[in-house]
This record gives sequence, C-alpha cells and structure tokens, in this order.
Amino acid sequence: MARRVNAKCQQCAILAVEEAIALHGPTGDNCWNPANEQGWGYDCHRRRSHYRYREDNNRTRRRLRKAVREGTPGDQRTFPVQDGEPMALPAPPSVYAAVLVLYRNHKDAPVHAVGAEIWQGDRQVLALSPMHCMGMRGNQVTDYIQSVLEQLHQQFGVSRFEDVIKQLPVEACPIQPCPLKTRIEN
Repeated sequence: MARRVNAKCQQCAILAVEEAIALHGPTGDNCWNPANEQGWGYDCHRRRSHYRYREDNNRTRRRLRKAVREGTPGDQRTFPVQDGEPMALPAPPSVYAAVLVLYRNHKDAPVHAVGAEIWQGDRQVLALSPMHCMGMRGNQVTDYIQSVLEQLHQQFGVSRFEDVIKQLPVEACPIQPCPLKTRIEN
C-alpha cells in the first residue's frame, strides 16, 4: 500500500525554498530537516521535489504500465542473446517525438532559421519547413518555437521537444532565397 500524502509537506512544496525555511525552519515550527541522520543529503529538498513532480511522475508511470499491458504477443521483435537463443521483447509503443532543428554556425551564434521534425520510432513522419529568424530577438524566437510546439501538440500530442537539438550550419539552410547564404557564397 502506498504511503499517505503528508499535507504539510505538500503545501511546503509549493513555496519557494526561502519561504519554506522561514516558515518551517528554526524561526518557524522547526520541522525543516536539511540533512538526514547520516549527515548527507537534503531530506526536505528531496521530499519537496517528490511532491512537486508527483503528478507528472505518476502520469508517466501510468502511461508506461498501459503501454506494457496493451502490448500484443504478435507485436514483438527478437534480439540475439549471448548463448545464441533469441529473446522476444515487446516493440516500443508507437508514440511521436518532436525534434527541434536550429540552423546556426555554433552554439552561441544567433539562430538563423528554425524547423522541426516529428519521428515515430525510427521513422520520420513529418519535417516542418524552416522559417528564417533574421531580425528577431531571442524572446521572439522562443515565442515562435512555443507556437510551433503548440501546433505539434494539437496535431500529434507531443508536449515538448526532445532533449537533443538538431543543429545544422547556416550553409545547410534550404530556404530560397536566403540572403545570408548568398552573401556567404559570393
């Protein structure tokens, strides 16, 4: 059986760290525990993180359990094992992944163009044609990326871009005419 939710810790998780220490530290009700019995770690920090992301973690667990339950015996791939016997593993669930594509010459350079790709497993489903970002400020580029993500969420149900960003040099920009590209070529 799962442990009961501590309402006091759940309310504390909503507060900023400074507010929580002021309310529950030595000047407050003195329940703040910065370290465990062994003298390492941060019990309250860990507990606050657990309560803060509890719904997201539970949602992920439910989704993974559902994917395992819905796996059919015919939907399996075989992989060789060390002793030569194949081992059947269920195929991963067919979910979509969004990859952000940035055209720029190095990590600290301004973004020249922004595109996106949708993948389902190892198959590319959609490649969004890039859009020039010349003249846009950083916050405008961020707003544009958010609007692209919202459209992808409506169409494919993706809620975020993958952690790895695909970065291509400006010379690979497919947009024609590209003023920066023609300047580089001349």
